[in-house]
Amino acid sequence: MPDHWQLRWRPLALWRWRRDGEHRQDQGLRVELEDPHGRRTAGEISPLPERHRSGADPLHGGHLRVLQSQLEHSGFTAGRQQLEHWLRHMACRHPCTAFALGSALWNPDQQRHHYGAGPVDEDDAGGRPHGACPWPTVGVLPCGTPALAALERGLACGWRCWKWKIGALPWREEQPLLAALLAMLAPVDGRLRLDANGRLDAADLPHWLDAATDPHVSWLEQPLAPTDPLLEQLLGSPPIPGVQLALDESITHLDHVEELLRTPPVSRPLLVIKPSQLGDPRRLADLLRVWPGRCVISSSFEGRLGQAVVRDLAWLAALGGSPAPGLGATV
Repeated sequence: MPDHWQLRWRPLALWRWRRDGEHRQDQGLRVELEDPHGRRTAGEISPLPERHRSGADPLHGGHLRVLQSQLEHSGFTAGRQQLEHWLRHMACRHPCTAFALGSALWNPDQQRHHYGAGPVDEDDAGGRPHGACPWPTVGVLPCGTPALAALERGLACGWRCWKWKIGALPWREEQPLLAALLAMLAPVDGRLRLDANGRLDAADLPHWLDAATDPHVSWLEQPLAPTDPLLEQLLGSPPIPGVQLALDESITHLDHVEELLRTPPVSRPLLVIKPSQLGDPRRLADLLRVWPGRCVISSSFEGRLGQAVVRDLAWLAALGGSPAPGLGATV
């Protein structure tokens, strides 16, 4: 039996939804760890191309080869220490890889015991407890007029919570569609989350802030680009009555998440967390426990390995009173 840790990786195909509601295929990596006792675990690197930063989480595996060489002659304790050292010092540079390695090191049985989440169905990619559904399904609506037909199909399935991507069309064209969507949701007391993906500008913003006061709008997510000075001004202003703000693309790694939780902006935005893009899921689990109800767990349309971890984290967040997570449901 080898007396060192083994690290391997191989390509992983990922299917994702585009803003227009169609599928696309992206590339990821499956990362496999084997400890000196022969125990094997795995995680996945599944970066979102639109969130990609130069040099971060390269899919050619170069940064993994460096770690692999460091583990080649490490026994159980030394190898584990080397992995933890890598996660502490490299996670901000390679957050998707940190998610994969942290997932592989995270013992699901211990995690569920610690947080009281109950037994898990091995055949359920979601990894949630038997017979439990702590959150309603959150549907994803396509941009523009196709959203109306998608909402109608989802309502027929009993769904009552939706995310709609805005900013694809001029606000004068989208807000009549918003009025129609809200009119469909009102009779069933449904909820709509408006996600701008940072596409709004100073001229658009007042119109969408006004729209976000509707009682059936849960929040306005990432209204401005992370680099827009107006966003900092908006977050530093007192909360707007009836408007809940949320951040997504502004969040790049778990250090930033912890900073926002410790010292939140005056407006106290919700944090929409994509675990597979931000780092070690074990650290995120601790943040969810210390600051309950502040984070919304969201999928990035991961593969099966990533989905299981994201859904476990969504369950932990739900235990702390977080809003229903966005896990990529669509019709």
